[in-house]
Amino acid sequence: MKTACRVLSAVVLMILAFIPNVAGAKDFVVKPPPASLDKFYPPQSKEPKWVQQMHKLSGSFGGVFVNMREGDWENAEKLAGQFVEAYKETSEMVPEWEEYFDLDAAKNFAETVKTRDGEKIGKAAGPVGKTCGKCHGDHEVSVWAKYHWPSFHEVKVIDPMDDKEVGFDKYMGSLSGAFKGVTVNFKEGQNDRAHKAARTFKTKYTELKSTCSKCHTTGDVQRFYVGEPVMAALSGLVDELGKDKPDPGTVWKNVGIVGKEGCKHCHLVHRPASFIKERWEEK
Repeated sequence: MKTACRVLSAVVLMILAFIPNVAGAKDFVVKPPPASLDKFYPPQSKEPKWVQQMHKLSGSFGGVFVNMREGDWENAEKLAGQFVEAYKETSEMVPEWEEYFDLDAAKNFAETVKTRDGEKIGKAAGPVGKTCGKCHGDHEVSVWAKYHWPSFHEVKVIDPMDDKEVGFDKYMGSLSGAFKGVTVNFKEGQNDRAHKAARTFKTKYTELKSTCSKCHTTGDVQRFYVGEPVMAALSGLVDELGKDKPDPGTVWKNVGIVGKEGCKHCHLVHRPASFIKERWEEK
């Protein structure tokens, strides 16, 4: 059993170590996935069949080592056979990715499991794991960006300042402008202008609760970028700037909370996929 555990750990580490080498290469380019993959995701498919296939592969491959660790060789061999079947199925789903699959290596792995020799199984698993890691390193980012993230360029927002519908990009630009209006005017001692910009920014920022709910259909979204800490900081910012002599420490503290907890955290999560899609659309 200890041998099986060591083999499992070694195989997992080897596969994980391989992926960054691919994704971190200097010539790494995020290209759009082939169109043939579209039929395995909504709207062409009711179910995300490609994701389901990945779970089938991962479950059967990883399940072999789970059963090895538990000494259940009968089920280990069964899952190894299922893995070969799923591996072959997957290799035929996207013709452009056929080169990523090594059917002989997959079959050799399944046959080696029958020997019940942990060391041999670990060696046989290596080449198979590398095929998975190579494909993931080259394409996982692009697949996630295309099929798991909506396009922000298609989102429309009702600007609360004039009740007109605008594109999301334009709205975010005006939101950024209002935020800069707060910081620039306050630095220059133009407190009235800073206060006016803060009120505009708060109104526009609050509208994001409605916009975000188009994708975040539960109340969970309010816990994050438009949650209570950010909204409290916005109110505190407006209130402080409305005073005859605003306290700089309070102003900048609230600016920091909004900028970090709201704007920055949202951008870190959403903008990478948005940038990728934007570059694809430019082409």
